[in-house]
Amino acid sequence: MQYIEISNKSVQEVVEKIKEVCPKYKFGVQHIHNVKENLKSKGIDFKNDCQIVDICNPFIAEQFLSIDMSLSIIMPCKISVYSQNGQTNIAMNSLVQLVDDINPDMIETAQKVQEQILQIIDEVK
Repeated sequence: MQYIEISNKSVQEVVEKIKEVCPKYKFGVQHIHNVKENLKSKGIDFKNDCQIVDICNPFIAEQFLSIDMSLSIIMPCKISVYSQNGQTNIAMNSLVQLVDDINPDMIETAQKVQEQILQIIDEVK
């Protein structure tokens, strides 16, 4: 399942706002993948802006990994910000579904984290 919100802001404005808002929720931005620029550096003229923001709450990460190291394959959490059909989309995959596939015992924690990330998305849109 995907969660997608639409914003009137540009892709870059949303990414900057994510960087500003994340600490309020105890998340940090680990890396920003600028897909358009990355493809351009490989000789591909990709038209749409697309940035993928890796975010992490280190306290939750430690909790997840202490219980099941295989949860590392879905870390860090990602928020995708991209332009399509003249609008800016902010999207994420369902963390609950991803965690359920690996360790269903962690669904309650995943639900709390997912709610926080959805609050971040709602605040930055």
